[in-house]
Amino acid sequence: MATPLSPKSSRGDLEPSTMQVRYFLGWVEVIPCFKFVSAYELWEGWLVVCFNEEKKQKIVHEWAPLDTGFLKLNFDWSSLGNPGPAGIGGVLRNDRGELIWAFAGPIGVTDSTEAEVRAAHQGIKLFVNERLSNVVIEGDSPNVIRWLNGAGSHPWRFDYHFDEMLDWMRSSTFLFRHVRRSANSMADALARDGVTLKDLAHYDSLPP
Repeated sequence: MATPLSPKSSRGDLEPSTMQVRYFLGWVEVIPCFKFVSAYELWEGWLVVCFNEEKKQKIVHEWAPLDTGFLKLNFDWSSLGNPGPAGIGGVLRNDRGELIWAFAGPIGVTDSTEAEVRAAHQGIKLFVNERLSNVVIEGDSPNVIRWLNGAGSHPWRFDYHFDEMLDWMRSSTFLFRHVRRSANSMADALARDGVTLKDLAHYDSLPP
């Protein structure tokens, strides 16, 4: 990993010294899942966690595969109203963009935030049950991704879902990213199908 220019925080007193940057880089280089994330992004993320600093993220507009050995899980929701009958969907793909599995199903009448949380919850549950590792999870809900990254507090009504997800995440390496809907189109299509299904469905290939 190349040494970046010294990243500057919005708090002038937090601008790192050369020694701090070298120490930070030495620490993150030994963690495999960080090799596709720039040191600048990691440093800024550390500032967000430690000092509750907000940062404008680079939003992904198109789906793209990751480095060899890493998986990508996209999740989404759809509904016929807000609140209204809702469905969830998700898709797991490998570093060549090939489908590993997908899911879609109904979750009853609910609002958009609960539907997005439940889509993430279902996707992470399936991933952990498969005993897989090294995954980037993408969704187009900025709030849910922010809560999964530990920035801010989720509404208390989702305590059950987040407690379970945090427990599951101890067993593997996860990274969460917010993307535009254009980069989440396959999960969106599955979620729209999920609204009309009777039960949760799992797929080894995409449904027609």
